Amino acid sequence: MDIAKYVGLFLIKNEYCFLPGIGSLQVIKKKSVYNKESEQLSGPAYDVVFDQRYGSIDDSFANFIANNERISIAHAANHLKDFCAGAKQELKDGKEIIIPAIGKFISAANGAIQFIADPNLNIQGRTIPYFKNSTVAEAKREEPITQIIENTSFREPKGDEEIVLKAPQVNWGKIVMLVGIVLVILAAGIFLFWYMNNNKEEKAPAATPPVTEEQNTAPPVADTPAAQAPAQQQPATATPAVNADGTITYTVALHQYPTRERAESRVAKLKSYGNSSVAMVAKDSSNYFVTISVSSLPADTTRTVDSLKKLFNPSGKVEILK
Repeated sequence: MDIAKYVGLFLIKNEYCFLPGIGSLQVIKKKSVYNKESEQLSGPAYDVVFDQRYGSIDDSFANFIANNERISIAHAANHLKDFCAGAKQELKDGKEIIIPAIGKFISAANGAIQFIADPNLNIQGRTIPYFKNSTVAEAKREEPITQIIENTSFREPKGDEEIVLKAPQVNWGKIVMLVGIVLVILAAGIFLFWYMNNNKEEKAPAATPPVTEEQNTAPPVADTPAAQAPAQQQPATATPAVNADGTITYTVALHQYPTRERAESRVAKLKSYGNSSVAMVAKDSSNYFVTISVSSLPADTTRTVDSLKKLFNPSGKVEILK
């Protein structure tokens, strides 16, 4: 395998090349120089510079060799290492290592290595790429309009030829799909409106919790006049009869409606939940009350009314019916 040939090719392409154990070659651009005597300006030039300090293994160079020789990178790296070791030994023996079209390595004093560039070496720097249209595109662009008209063929209708104009076709599939979407939207809107109107009233609880409290150490109301005072202090409420266990039974208004139909509907719904003591009371032709009969101690009427309000009508008015 001719590794020396690939040294020159890799150097021209990448402007550098590392040789393990020998050194590195780099392409250096020299500045343009103005000669005052001849009043001429010489353009920039490129030169190959050798540095013995930076010789190391370069995977890029081994990959370049492997791609060109169709071998593995490890195999190419071994060939490169063997070439550098053999070249170094030949330099110690006083021989020259020639790099085709680039130059040659020679041995110098004290075991140093020197590189002499080929006098005919002429390296061109990297140019700026540009794009060029294809020949076909250039030919079309330069073609005159008269030539384009001549190359264009027009078909003229014959005198006896019948020209049939077809009516535009209607896409019934898309129309049916659009109508179906509109109907679905209308049906959804109607259902939503119906559902919201039928659920305006709050749902009542499943059953009315017992409100009768057990009698503590309080004496019977009938025997103690002081115990009868709280019941007598209820504003505008008739004095209810006292039961044998000391409790009183009274009627509480849960809801008030302007029509009999709404009141009866509410009573029927509450009874369906298990509230058997619910009834309707008509005060006049425009005031209908939904009431419930409860029992509690005379001192606990206010607490009982508050409990019924939380259960049946949190946002409305709940009071003892006069």
